[in-house]
Amino acid sequence: MISDRQPARMRALGMELAAARVRAGKTSRQAAFGIGMSLATLSRSENAKRGCLATDVAGLLGMYGITGADRQRLLDMAEDLDARMWVEPGDRAHQFLPTLADFEAKARTLFHLAPTIVPGLLQTPAYARALHTVAGLTGTTQDAMVEARIDRQKVLAKLAAPQYSAVLDEAALRRGYGGSEVMVQQINWLIGRAQQPNIDVRVIPFKHGGYADTGPFLMMGFADIPPIVYVEHGGVSGFLDAPQDMALFQGFAARVMRFALSSADSVNFLARMAADYERS
Repeated sequence: MISDRQPARMRALGMELAAARVRAGKTSRQAAFGIGMSLATLSRSENAKRGCLATDVAGLLGMYGITGADRQRLLDMAEDLDARMWVEPGDRAHQFLPTLADFEAKARTLFHLAPTIVPGLLQTPAYARALHTVAGLTGTTQDAMVEARIDRQKVLAKLAAPQYSAVLDEAALRRGYGGSEVMVQQINWLIGRAQQPNIDVRVIPFKHGGYADTGPFLMMGFADIPPIVYVEHGGVSGFLDAPQDMALFQGFAARVMRFALSSADSVNFLARMAADYERS
Protein backbone atom coordinates (compact mmCIF):
# COMPACT_ATOMS: atom_id res chain seq x y z
CA MET A 1 0.00 0.00 0.00
CA ILE A 2 2.77 2.46 -0.88
CA SER A 3 1.24 5.84 -1.79
CA ASP A 4 2.48 8.77 -3.85
CA ARG A 5 -0.65 10.83 -3.19
CA GLN A 6 -0.47 10.84 0.62
CA PRO A 7 -4.21 11.10 1.37
CA ALA A 8 -5.31 13.25 4.30
CA ARG A 9 -6.50 10.28 6.36
CA MET A 10 -3.18 8.48 5.86
CA ARG A 11 -1.19 11.58 6.84
CA ALA A 12 -3.31 12.11 9.95
CA LEU A 13 -2.94 8.50 11.06
CA GLY A 14 0.82 8.61 10.52
CA MET A 15 1.18 11.81 12.56
CA GLU A 16 -0.92 10.44 15.42
CA LEU A 17 0.93 7.12 15.53
CA ALA A 18 4.30 8.88 15.57
CA ALA A 19 3.17 11.23 18.36
CA ALA A 20 1.76 8.31 20.38
CA ARG A 21 5.04 6.40 20.01
CA VAL A 22 7.01 9.38 21.32
CA ARG A 23 4.62 9.83 24.26
CA ALA A 24 5.01 6.13 25.09
CA GLY A 25 8.80 6.52 25.16
CA LYS A 26 9.38 4.00 22.35
CA THR A 27 12.03 4.26 19.67
CA SER A 28 11.06 3.42 16.10
CA ARG A 29 13.06 0.20 16.34
CA GLN A 30 11.34 -0.87 19.57
CA ALA A 31 7.88 -0.17 18.15
CA ALA A 32 8.49 -1.91 14.83
CA PHE A 33 10.09 -5.01 16.31
CA GLY A 34 7.48 -5.14 19.05
CA ILE A 35 4.74 -6.01 16.55
CA GLY A 36 6.91 -7.84 14.02
CA MET A 37 7.07 -4.97 11.52
CA SER A 38 10.17 -3.84 9.66
CA LEU A 39 11.69 -0.53 10.72
CA ALA A 40 11.35 0.77 7.15
CA THR A 41 7.65 -0.09 7.06
CA LEU A 42 6.99 1.74 10.32
CA SER A 43 8.88 4.79 9.06
CA ARG A 44 6.91 4.84 5.81
CA SER A 45 3.64 4.46 7.71
CA GLU A 46 4.41 7.32 10.11
CA ASN A 47 5.39 9.54 7.16
CA ALA A 48 2.32 8.58 5.09
CA LYS A 49 4.42 6.94 2.39
CA ARG A 50 2.28 3.83 2.74
CA GLY A 51 -0.85 2.73 4.54
CA CYS A 52 -0.82 0.79 7.78
CA LEU A 53 -2.91 -2.38 8.16
CA ALA A 54 -5.63 -2.16 10.81
CA THR A 55 -4.08 -5.14 12.61
CA ASP A 56 -0.73 -3.33 12.77
CA VAL A 57 -2.43 -0.17 14.01
CA ALA A 58 -4.17 -2.19 16.72
CA GLY A 59 -0.84 -3.70 17.78
CA LEU A 60 0.88 -0.32 17.93
CA LEU A 61 -1.97 1.23 19.91
CA GLY A 62 -1.80 -1.59 22.43
CA MET A 63 1.95 -1.09 22.82
CA TYR A 64 1.49 2.67 23.24
CA GLY A 65 -1.26 2.28 25.83
CA ILE A 66 -3.95 3.95 23.73
CA THR A 67 -7.38 2.77 24.87
CA GLY A 68 -11.04 3.70 24.85
CA ALA A 69 -12.43 6.33 22.50
CA ASP A 70 -9.00 7.39 21.21
CA ARG A 71 -8.19 3.79 20.26
CA GLN A 72 -11.49 3.38 18.40
CA ARG A 73 -11.05 6.72 16.63
CA LEU A 74 -7.63 5.71 15.31
CA LEU A 75 -8.83 2.25 14.29
CA ASP A 76 -11.67 3.92 12.37
CA MET A 77 -9.12 6.24 10.77
CA ALA A 78 -7.16 3.20 9.54
CA GLU A 79 -10.10 2.14 7.35
CA ASP A 80 -10.26 3.24 3.70
CA LEU A 81 -6.99 5.15 3.92
CA ASP A 82 -6.82 5.85 0.19
CA ALA A 83 -10.26 7.47 -0.14
CA ARG A 84 -10.41 10.60 -2.32
CA MET A 85 -12.00 12.55 0.52
CA TRP A 86 -12.36 12.22 4.28
CA VAL A 87 -15.62 13.77 5.44
CA GLU A 88 -18.00 13.37 8.36
CA PRO A 89 -21.50 14.67 9.17
CA GLY A 90 -21.64 17.98 10.99
CA ASP A 91 -22.37 16.42 14.38
CA ARG A 92 -19.07 14.48 14.17
CA ALA A 93 -16.92 17.27 12.73
CA HIS A 94 -15.36 18.00 16.14
CA GLN A 95 -13.22 14.89 15.73
CA PHE A 96 -11.29 16.68 12.97
CA LEU A 97 -10.04 19.47 15.25
CA PRO A 98 -6.84 17.74 16.48
CA THR A 99 -6.00 16.69 12.92
CA LEU A 100 -6.71 20.17 11.56
CA ALA A 101 -4.42 21.71 14.18
CA ASP A 102 -1.67 19.22 13.28
CA PHE A 103 -1.96 20.05 9.59
CA GLU A 104 -1.95 23.80 10.28
CA ALA A 105 1.18 23.38 12.40
CA LYS A 106 3.02 21.66 9.53
CA ALA A 107 1.77 23.96 6.75
CA ARG A 108 3.92 26.58 5.03
CA THR A 109 0.93 28.47 3.60
CA LEU A 110 -2.71 28.82 4.63
CA PHE A 111 -5.44 30.36 2.47
CA HIS A 112 -8.84 30.84 4.10
CA LEU A 113 -12.00 32.01 2.34
CA ALA A 114 -14.55 33.19 4.92
CA PRO A 115 -17.82 34.36 3.33
CA THR A 116 -20.02 34.28 6.44
CA ILE A 117 -17.96 34.39 9.68
CA VAL A 118 -14.49 35.46 10.79
CA PRO A 119 -12.04 32.52 10.42
CA GLY A 120 -11.26 30.58 13.57
CA LEU A 121 -7.57 31.50 13.44
CA LEU A 122 -8.52 35.18 13.71
CA GLN A 123 -11.41 35.09 16.19
CA THR A 124 -11.37 36.78 19.58
CA PRO A 125 -12.56 34.68 22.56
CA ALA A 126 -15.73 36.77 22.86
CA TYR A 127 -16.58 36.39 19.17
CA ALA A 128 -15.90 32.63 19.29
CA ARG A 129 -18.11 32.33 22.37
CA ALA A 130 -20.93 34.21 20.62
CA LEU A 131 -20.72 31.84 17.64
CA HIS A 132 -20.91 28.77 19.87
CA THR A 133 -23.84 30.26 21.77
CA VAL A 134 -25.76 30.66 18.51
CA ALA A 135 -24.89 27.04 17.69
CA GLY A 136 -26.49 25.96 20.98
CA LEU A 137 -23.27 25.08 22.84
CA THR A 138 -23.17 26.18 26.47
CA GLY A 139 -21.35 25.58 29.74
CA THR A 140 -18.20 23.47 29.87
CA THR A 141 -18.69 22.26 26.30
CA GLN A 142 -18.59 25.84 25.06
CA ASP A 143 -15.60 26.64 27.25
CA ALA A 144 -13.66 23.69 25.82
CA MET A 145 -14.51 24.60 22.23
CA VAL A 146 -13.49 28.25 22.70
CA GLU A 147 -10.26 27.25 24.41
CA ALA A 148 -9.40 24.81 21.61
CA ARG A 149 -10.09 27.45 18.95
CA ILE A 150 -7.91 30.07 20.63
CA ASP A 151 -5.16 27.52 21.23
CA ARG A 152 -5.05 26.79 17.47
CA GLN A 153 -4.14 30.44 16.86
CA LYS A 154 -0.68 29.90 18.38
CA VAL A 155 0.39 28.49 15.01
CA LEU A 156 0.42 32.03 13.57
CA ALA A 157 2.82 33.31 16.24
CA LYS A 158 5.44 30.55 16.29
CA LEU A 159 8.94 31.11 14.93
CA ALA A 160 8.35 29.25 11.68
CA ALA A 161 4.78 30.48 11.29
CA PRO A 162 2.98 29.81 7.99
CA GLN A 163 2.07 32.58 5.59
CA TYR A 164 -1.64 33.07 6.24
CA SER A 165 -4.07 34.77 3.86
CA ALA A 166 -7.66 35.32 4.98
CA VAL A 167 -10.30 36.62 2.57
CA LEU A 168 -13.44 37.82 4.33
CA ASP A 169 -16.66 38.80 2.64
CA GLU A 170 -18.14 42.05 3.97
CA ALA A 171 -21.14 39.95 5.04
CA ALA A 172 -18.96 38.14 7.60
CA LEU A 173 -18.24 41.51 9.21
CA ARG A 174 -21.69 43.07 8.96
CA ARG A 175 -23.39 40.21 10.80
CA GLY A 176 -22.84 41.20 14.40
CA TYR A 177 -22.28 38.20 16.63
CA GLY A 178 -22.32 39.12 20.30
CA GLY A 179 -23.34 42.74 19.79
CA SER A 180 -21.52 45.92 18.82
CA GLU A 181 -18.89 45.80 21.58
CA VAL A 182 -17.81 42.28 20.61
CA MET A 183 -17.66 43.24 16.93
CA VAL A 184 -15.57 46.36 17.61
CA GLN A 185 -13.12 44.24 19.56
CA GLN A 186 -13.11 41.59 16.81
CA ILE A 187 -12.52 44.01 13.96
CA ASN A 188 -9.78 45.86 15.83
CA TRP A 189 -8.17 42.48 16.48
CA LEU A 190 -8.24 41.80 12.73
CA ILE A 191 -6.55 45.15 12.10
CA GLY A 192 -3.85 44.30 14.61
CA ARG A 193 -3.27 40.82 13.20
CA ALA A 194 -2.98 42.24 9.70
CA GLN A 195 0.15 44.10 10.82
CA GLN A 196 2.01 40.82 11.30
CA PRO A 197 4.35 40.08 8.38
CA ASN A 198 2.98 36.56 7.90
CA ILE A 199 -0.72 37.52 7.96
CA ASP A 200 -2.63 39.07 5.07
CA VAL A 201 -6.27 40.04 5.69
CA ARG A 202 -8.38 40.94 2.67
CA VAL A 203 -11.99 42.06 2.45
CA ILE A 204 -14.42 41.61 -0.46
CA PRO A 205 -16.77 44.61 -0.18
CA PHE A 206 -20.37 44.53 -1.32
CA LYS A 207 -19.62 47.21 -3.90
CA HIS A 208 -17.42 44.76 -5.84
CA GLY A 209 -20.51 42.80 -6.75
CA GLY A 210 -21.17 39.07 -6.76
CA TYR A 211 -18.70 36.23 -7.22
CA ALA A 212 -18.87 32.42 -7.32
CA ASP A 213 -19.22 31.57 -3.63
CA THR A 214 -17.84 28.12 -2.86
CA GLY A 215 -18.54 28.39 0.83
CA PRO A 216 -15.77 28.52 3.45
CA PHE A 217 -12.60 26.54 2.89
CA LEU A 218 -9.04 26.41 4.19
CA MET A 219 -6.29 25.41 1.74
CA MET A 220 -3.03 24.26 3.34
CA GLY A 221 0.26 24.11 1.44
CA PHE A 222 3.29 22.16 2.64
CA ALA A 223 7.02 22.17 1.95
CA ASP A 224 7.42 18.78 0.29
CA ILE A 225 4.00 17.09 0.18
CA PRO A 226 0.81 17.93 -1.75
CA PRO A 227 -1.70 20.47 -0.41
CA ILE A 228 -4.91 19.67 1.46
CA VAL A 229 -8.22 21.52 1.61
CA TYR A 230 -10.45 21.55 4.69
CA VAL A 231 -14.12 22.38 4.16
CA GLU A 232 -16.48 23.10 7.03
CA HIS A 233 -20.22 23.42 6.52
CA GLY A 234 -23.20 22.90 8.78
CA GLY A 235 -24.04 19.49 7.34
CA VAL A 236 -20.63 18.06 6.52
CA SER A 237 -16.95 18.81 7.13
CA GLY A 238 -13.70 17.18 6.13
CA PHE A 239 -10.54 17.03 4.06
CA LEU A 240 -10.00 16.84 0.30
CA ASP A 241 -6.61 15.96 -1.19
CA ALA A 242 -7.09 14.55 -4.71
CA PRO A 243 -5.14 16.52 -7.37
CA GLN A 244 -8.31 17.44 -9.27
CA ASP A 245 -9.84 18.84 -6.09
CA MET A 246 -6.72 20.87 -5.36
CA ALA A 247 -6.78 22.37 -8.86
CA LEU A 248 -10.44 23.29 -8.37
CA PHE A 249 -9.87 25.10 -5.07
CA GLN A 250 -6.69 26.80 -6.28
CA GLY A 251 -8.81 28.22 -9.09
CA PHE A 252 -11.44 29.38 -6.60
CA ALA A 253 -8.76 31.13 -4.52
CA ALA A 254 -7.31 32.93 -7.52
CA ARG A 255 -10.74 34.16 -8.61
CA VAL A 256 -11.91 35.49 -5.25
CA MET A 257 -8.64 37.38 -4.79
CA ARG A 258 -9.56 39.43 -7.87
CA PHE A 259 -12.65 40.70 -6.01
CA ALA A 260 -10.80 41.54 -2.78
CA LEU A 261 -9.41 44.90 -1.74
CA SER A 262 -5.65 45.29 -1.37
CA SER A 263 -4.11 44.66 2.05
CA ALA A 264 -3.90 48.37 2.88
CA ASP A 265 -7.39 49.16 1.58
CA SER A 266 -8.76 46.20 3.54
CA VAL A 267 -7.31 47.56 6.80
CA ASN A 268 -8.83 50.99 6.06
CA PHE A 269 -12.17 49.31 5.31
CA LEU A 270 -11.99 47.46 8.64
CA ALA A 271 -11.27 50.70 10.50
CA ARG A 272 -14.39 52.26 8.99
CA MET A 273 -16.45 49.23 9.97
CA ALA A 274 -15.21 49.39 13.56
CA ALA A 275 -16.23 53.06 13.66
CA ASP A 276 -19.68 52.12 12.34
CA TYR A 277 -20.15 49.60 15.16
CA GLU A 278 -18.94 52.12 17.73
CA ARG A 279 -21.65 54.54 16.61
CA SER A 280 -24.39 51.90 16.65
